[in-house]
Amino acid sequence: METAPRTPEVPLEGVFLRAVRGLPVPNGQDHRGEVVAEALGYLQEGFGVHYATGMASDDAILVGDHAYALAVETIARLDEPRFVGVASRMIRDGAGEISRGGAVSISLWTPHLAQLLGIISGEDEEQSKRRIDVAIREVSSGGK
Repeated sequence: METAPRTPEVPLEGVFLRAVRGLPVPNGQDHRGEVVAEALGYLQEGFGVHYATGMASDDAILVGDHAYALAVETIARLDEPRFVGVASRMIRDGAGEISRGGAVSISLWTPHLAQLLGIISGEDEEQSKRRIDVAIREVSSGGK
C-alpha cells in the first residue's frame, strides 16, 4: 500500500539552499544557511514519516524520530534560540493542519522559511518571503 505525502513535495532543504544563495556573506564565514537547510531536510523527513497517511510501522516511526533528533542536533550547532523558535512553530502549525485532516503545503511553511531566512540575512520578512517564493519556483521547476 502506497501512502500519500502529507508534507510539501518540494524539498525544504533545496528551497532554503536556493534562497540563501546570493546573500551577502560577511567575511565569507556565514554557514548558517547550509546548517538551517540541513536541519529543514531532517525536519521534513521526520515530519513526513510521522504524519504519512496510513499506519506507520514501528520502524518507520523510529526513522522519523531519528530524523527529528538529527534536525534538533543540527540546528543546535548554531546556538541561536530564534531558529529553534521558528522550527517549533513550523512543527506546531504543520501538526495542526494534519490534525484537521489536511496536508502541509509549502505555502503553510513559507512564512516560517522567510523568518528563518530573515534571521540569517537581516532582511525584513517580506523581502525574505520574496526570496523563498523565487526559490520554491526554481526548485519546483528543476532549477530553471
